[in-house]
Amino acid sequence: MSVISFTYKDAKGEISHRELIQWKETSLYLQGRSAVDTFPKTYRKDRIVAFITGEDLLLNDAAPPAPKAPTRPNPAEVAAAAAAGGQPTTPVDGIHQILFTGFAAAQRAELEHQAEESGMKVMKTAGKSLTFLCYGENAGPSKVVKAQEAGAFIIDDEQFLQFIQTGELP
Repeated sequence: MSVISFTYKDAKGEISHRELIQWKETSLYLQGRSAVDTFPKTYRKDRIVAFITGEDLLLNDAAPPAPKAPTRPNPAEVAAAAAAGGQPTTPVDGIHQILFTGFAAAQRAELEHQAEESGMKVMKTAGKSLTFLCYGENAGPSKVVKAQEAGAFIIDDEQFLQFIQTGELP
């Protein structure tokens, strides 16, 4: 593949000269590696100001379409579906393990403190011994899925607070 060089305007409006020695093209992007880069970088075609060399090598309209980003499931829907699955299992050592995700740092710290005060072990990742995953509005679907796979009971913060106060889940 031949070298392609161009002037590029990034998202901050800064203009720079780019030269790619290995590259590929889609309908919206150029992706490639320069002589000094270890990893490829992606450039939006609509931000290319001018081509210096290699414009004749582009496929333009004949380029394959840009890949579509996978749709992310709504974490609240995933968690609600998982919560309908029943009651949590009792851990082998008798100590419930809980993971908090999707909360602002201050709120998560307060919830973690309440969990520890209730005798629960606070986890940072979903492991096979996880009992509960407590999710907030910004919960990532991958943590919810990992917790489901671990057999954890999925609850929101209100259900968690009710659990530590009454010992019951709604």
